[in-house]
Amino acid sequence: MAKRNPMGEKQEHWLGMDTRITRRDFLNASLLGAGSMLLTLPAPSEMLGANAAWNGYGGVGDYAQSNGNTWEVMNVGHEVRDGRYDRISPPPMDTGEIFDLVIVGGGLSGLGAAYYSAKQHPGQKCLVLENHPIFGGEAKQNEFIVKGQRLIGPQGSNNFGFPQRPGTISYELFAELGLPRHFEHRTWDPKLKPLVFAKDNYGFQYWADSAPNYGYFFGEKSSPGKGQWIYDIWGHNLEGAPFPAKLKQDLLTWRTSQKKYYEGQDVLRWLDSMSYKDYIEKVMGLDPGVTRYADPIIAAAAGLGCDVTSAYTAQELQLPGFAFLRKGSASHAEYLSFPGGNACIARYLIKALIPNAIHGDRTFEDILNGRVNFEALDQPGNDIRIRLGSTAVRVEHEGEPQTSTQVSVTYTGPGGIRRVRAKGVVMAGGSWITRVVVRDLPEDYKLAYQQFHRSPMLVVNVALTNWRFMYKLGLTACRWFEGFGFCCNIRQPMLVGDYRPPLDPDKPTILTFYVPFYYPGQPINDQGVQGRTELLATSYADYERQIREQMLRLFGSAGFNPRKNIAGIILNRWGHAYVDPQPGFYYGRDGKPAPRDIIRKRFARIAFAHSEMNGHQFWSGAIMEGRRAVEQLWEVI
Repeated sequence: MAKRNPMGEKQEHWLGMDTRITRRDFLNASLLGAGSMLLTLPAPSEMLGANAAWNGYGGVGDYAQSNGNTWEVMNVGHEVRDGRYDRISPPPMDTGEIFDLVIVGGGLSGLGAAYYSAKQHPGQKCLVLENHPIFGGEAKQNEFIVKGQRLIGPQGSNNFGFPQRPGTISYELFAELGLPRHFEHRTWDPKLKPLVFAKDNYGFQYWADSAPNYGYFFGEKSSPGKGQWIYDIWGHNLEGAPFPAKLKQDLLTWRTSQKKYYEGQDVLRWLDSMSYKDYIEKVMGLDPGVTRYADPIIAAAAGLGCDVTSAYTAQELQLPGFAFLRKGSASHAEYLSFPGGNACIARYLIKALIPNAIHGDRTFEDILNGRVNFEALDQPGNDIRIRLGSTAVRVEHEGEPQTSTQVSVTYTGPGGIRRVRAKGVVMAGGSWITRVVVRDLPEDYKLAYQQFHRSPMLVVNVALTNWRFMYKLGLTACRWFEGFGFCCNIRQPMLVGDYRPPLDPDKPTILTFYVPFYYPGQPINDQGVQGRTELLATSYADYERQIREQMLRLFGSAGFNPRKNIAGIILNRWGHAYVDPQPGFYYGRDGKPAPRDIIRKRFARIAFAHSEMNGHQFWSGAIMEGRRAVEQLWEVI
């Protein structure tokens, strides 16, 4: 372990807390001609508001002002929650605009609704209201420039699986949008010692976690006096892992059991009647340590830990214990990630809807690398218009919902409080805000929404000047059991046109952390509230310190120097990242319908398209919720 200086100013200096790159905001970068490099300039101090201490460094490029839920976005959302727009005085300015369709939310659900609206009813007028400074919702990206090298990482929505089968939703969408099916990745230099890299930021956590360079760090609690790395514990049947013998055996049983645990035909409903914790410990009869091992994995994919998450969700995520349901099914697909995660899919949808909104042709290279033409998004001549920085604060039918011919949509943005009208509205944001914004929501919808619990996620991209310290340790992906977060990894870079980042231990790269918030044993709603409180009450500087200290703990023995090796840190705070699908979320409880089945019904001229209605949220499911909602509305508009 590298020697650390005493606490205080020397410690801050040693950690690199006084370095400048992570503490400066940057002006949007510019591309000077095709293939040219992004340029950045530090913003003058007078441009830095008080919120900079919370937002932190946002990177460069089109996404630089939109890393996660920014301070501005969060504050407007909290104003809506707290009743700021219950009465608006003076009345909002009416723009005079009447659309066939207004879509509230420009994430993948909202863009999916717009895409299918344009496809099925060309010529109809549609407005998308997006509260962030750029479209995509949680499918956005971070960009850095380090030593002249452009680096891109995901802000949230991350991977997609291959192979896809013809006839599946994802296969057809890829075909319609023109996404490729074959991708080029940076190859590893055969002259260097062999390393295996994940191609996304999720698979290594469980679904593809057996590789010689995936390491598990057991700290001082597990290994008194010294932390240690154990490699590929699953490929070696937990040999060397400092778990008790009984826990080792139960972990292996959890992973490999083929036993059939239920004979009934209603097996999925049965799974939805219990938590994954109860399934592991009561049905499979395994040690609670198995649950503790699985907690962060399921929390990183579905919001919270095993104690409050439906066992149905666990089988949807293909977690262990359900082999008897999958006999004869295909093995795991290959897990891949575009450079900026599923920001790529959002950009493809935008390019299909408004061709000149992204500079360049409809090629993979141009759609991923072209700059966004923000002025093109909201032009009166467009059939589809996207209005950024616009938060819907009131949505209500004009007159009685069942006889109304229009819906009034009030939103706030750079021009103040405005109102437009539409023949129909798709609510494609999240349940936590929709339940407040839709003012004439029926009682059964309100009760259903009370069963939609949400939890946060923090996604951290750390730009490194080099990763020689990981190379020395023989690591490309890591998990640990104490301290900040629980895992991080370096991806094998996807190469797209002139975006060709290196894969070399002496050159820059991005190390990505997905950090869930879960508190086993507490009620489900309390866990979400506590997680959001922690996420939102922690300053950028405090998180930065935790990240640097954790990296020093993990990699200090191999020469990691937080001052020299870290070029920048971007925090992406998602206050309501996941719905938490509790038992009964899918099939209902006590004879009552599942809450998602109620919300999926159209309410007069308003339909609901939250990605969360899948329980397990994923990119194609989000788009299909948008499709369903818009098809419901075409019944009445």
